[in-house]
Amino acid sequence: MGMYSDIVTIFNRKRPIGFAGDIWYPTVLAGVDLNTDRAAIAARYGYTCTDKAILHVRWTDGGPEAPVLVGDKPWDPPLLWRQREDPAGALTFAPGETFDFFIVGAWPDTAPVQDSDYRQGFYDHLNRTRDGVYAITSAAIFSVIPHFEITGR
Repeated sequence: MGMYSDIVTIFNRKRPIGFAGDIWYPTVLAGVDLNTDRAAIAARYGYTCTDKAILHVRWTDGGPEAPVLVGDKPWDPPLLWRQREDPAGALTFAPGETFDFFIVGAWPDTAPVQDSDYRQGFYDHLNRTRDGVYAITSAAIFSVIPHFEITGR
């Protein structure tokens, strides 16, 4: 397959105040480039790199209302995204303790997923029951050739 011909689903995590458990907001992204070739990742990032996936996601300029668009959604930095009243209306790529994650392929539903619907949480459930689940470990935005480079483990 050629570059930018893959499909992934990003799951953004929101922890509502006073609510037991996280809510995950899915966004299907078509036309991305996903590389899971360990040798290629090691050649580019070094053999000490423990990431297992490199995801390239193109973005476009949406004007003053949404300076960075990914597909049809505005992108927000993680802290700004978490403050949104309607988090399903945008997306982010958050690494760290409150990481987001992505899966290979299209998730069949756009409805938010409740962690409390799964015994050990939604991310752990997917990680145990399917291949191609990657926690976001870093995300960088580039403007010369507009794209995000997201690493996952």
